[in-house]
Amino acid sequence: MLLDQVRRTVDFYHLLEKGDRLIVGVSGGMDSMVLLHALNTYRQELDLSLIVAHVNHGLRPDESEREAELVQKESGRLGLPFEYGQFNAKEFQKTAGLSLQDAGRRIRFHFFKHLLSKYHAQKIALGHNADDQVETVLLRLMRGSGLKGLRGMLPIRDGTVIRPLLEVWRREIESFATGNDIPSLLDSSNLKKRYLRNRLRLTLIPLIESEFQSNFKAVVMRTSTILREENDYLEKGGEDAYQEIVREEKDTLSFRFSEYDSLHQAIQRRVLQKIWDKIYSGEMIEGGEGWEVSVIYRKLQQSSPSFLIELPHGIFIEKRYDWVSLGKGGVKAVPPFEVELISPGRTLIEEIGREVVIEETTSSDIRFETLNEPRNVAFLDYQRLQFPLKLRNVRPGDRFQPMGVKGTQKLKEFFIDHKIPRFERPKIPLLISGEMIAWIAGYRINERVRVTEKTEKVLRIELVQKILNE
Repeated sequence: MLLDQVRRTVDFYHLLEKGDRLIVGVSGGMDSMVLLHALNTYRQELDLSLIVAHVNHGLRPDESEREAELVQKESGRLGLPFEYGQFNAKEFQKTAGLSLQDAGRRIRFHFFKHLLSKYHAQKIALGHNADDQVETVLLRLMRGSGLKGLRGMLPIRDGTVIRPLLEVWRREIESFATGNDIPSLLDSSNLKKRYLRNRLRLTLIPLIESEFQSNFKAVVMRTSTILREENDYLEKGGEDAYQEIVREEKDTLSFRFSEYDSLHQAIQRRVLQKIWDKIYSGEMIEGGEGWEVSVIYRKLQQSSPSFLIELPHGIFIEKRYDWVSLGKGGVKAVPPFEVELISPGRTLIEEIGREVVIEETTSSDIRFETLNEPRNVAFLDYQRLQFPLKLRNVRPGDRFQPMGVKGTQKLKEFFIDHKIPRFERPKIPLLISGEMIAWIAGYRINERVRVTEKTEKVLRIELVQKILNE
């Protein structure tokens, strides 16, 4: 009996607690209408508060109006509050660059989350059934999902989204609806074979059942349950590894690549997924491993010394040799720049948000130990410089004579020796004297302009972090 199976699912997965306030997603279809009636059966026993939520995606005007009227009427008959959300799924689809199904899913969850806050509710109840689970597992298998996707939908996710009908077959739902005179409407889009899920339900699954395995859906359900249990074990390992290697900062999560690389590959994926979920904190969307995580995983497998990748939602991943960071905010490219410096004086370099401060002094005013100032300060022999000085970033073919070295070296080789990632190089200012690079700011001055015991006049140059638009 359907209510007995629902109760077993609720009790086994601890879907409900006494006094829970639920947002019940009701489309007007048979599954969600039966869900509403099943939960209403337990309302008094468990002291549940039910809020009926209906979403109109703006895709089927005539049908949508009838569905909204039906759900509102049934909510009133049961004495339950009714919330109606009307949206334009096609417009959102174009704006967000999603499939229509994903756009609709995001819209629904956004609305449900809003109602969670409005009613101080604890959970969202959805009407997915066992047949939906089989279709979901097959869809994800066809799309190349990993273990996390093949486990299927969860009976309870994030302690918030519950699916009390997930172990009930569609035929049982139809029988319960008929026997209890529960009204519902058929969504005509469920019969259109242009959608892959519909083709699975209407064509492929019946073919497999008739020609290969009559108990196919039950087999898939058992398999998804096994995979869910095994995934839970790996998730625990992923959580332990995350806590051990990941450093959390304000908008960035970082880890040592060497520590990450020592993990089993299955755990590596879960660490990356946890990092992504932590940074993104997006809609409550379920679908296994995201393609973004797969992109990051494959890139890290390539063992590149350094790289920078921008991903959707303003998220970036950066690898600097043994450090890997993921964060929000995107990455702003630094354009080519060349600025003539005021000497002595202050010059703002807008492209990198720095200010150059130049002072003239004599060798008698400085001690040679001050030549070991912080990396953003340089002392140069004034007499050996050619004015006006300029500040620019790197150009192809640049060469430089590092202090203490006899010959010149390609700037590219200098950057490689000092493990400066390629994407960082355009941000590094170069002090130009005539045609010579006099200082790689923050790293090394040129041998030809270093201060010696014979130096009389000294130029002190400091690179100051400047907050623009302050």
